[in-house]
Amino acid sequence: MCIDRMEYKPSGRDSQRQSAVLMTKAGPIPIFFNPYRQVAACSVPQNIHIHKSQVSFNDILAVQPQVRVVPTIEQVKDKSFPIVSIVKGMTFCLIDLTDAPEVLTALRAGEAPAMVLDEEWNSGFSGAIYYERRGEDNASEPTIYNMHVRMITQGVEDPGTGSGNCALACYLALDAGRQSPKQQLKSAEREEDLAAKTEKIKLYDKSEHHVFAIEQGLEMGRKCTIAIEVDIKEGEDGKRAVTGLVLSGRCSFFARGEIIGVH
Repeated sequence: MCIDRMEYKPSGRDSQRQSAVLMTKAGPIPIFFNPYRQVAACSVPQNIHIHKSQVSFNDILAVQPQVRVVPTIEQVKDKSFPIVSIVKGMTFCLIDLTDAPEVLTALRAGEAPAMVLDEEWNSGFSGAIYYERRGEDNASEPTIYNMHVRMITQGVEDPGTGSGNCALACYLALDAGRQSPKQQLKSAEREEDLAAKTEKIKLYDKSEHHVFAIEQGLEMGRKCTIAIEVDIKEGEDGKRAVTGLVLSGRCSFFARGEIIGVH
């Protein structure tokens, strides 16, 4: 991995943005850093894939047996949870514990639940994202969704997981536009009514912008705050796709390298 095309513009607090491009196996990744605000951001490559199988709560109990005694386990014990790959080889099961936050607190570092992945995606890293929705900030546009997250796999807990949180944000953003069967029926009726009124109407692609504020590492005493922005485009056929993904957060400068000569 190398850094290319670094530039720095010192005029003004908000214009002191340094930018570069990370050359990775996934392709070039634009990155940005504002030294005044100590905020770094990057455009994240993604090929979001939702697997056919899901993880049951019994699978979770197999790796987190201590949560059996948590009283609010009744709220989630019959649920199943999606398995999502942000790219091939980077997969997470997304376990929503909003209805049982005490279960989230009772988790321990350990293994991720067993997952059955789609055949062509059955490779690479897998982990478990446990999360709680903590409300929405509607004070400005767009709405900011507040989340508390824990990521556990391979016997450890991670204080900050960019790939896992991006998978979570993409899944929730895509899911935000899905309708219940009753809502779908009403939408179909409205569409038929519109079609009857005019044959010349054209439905253009609809775009959405979703923002997630995520806190992780609280239980470890290593608080990590991440912001994720997801752009969604819905086509005329109703299919929804992620068209943009940006990860950002506060950071501190800790190391620098310099090439002083080549033989």
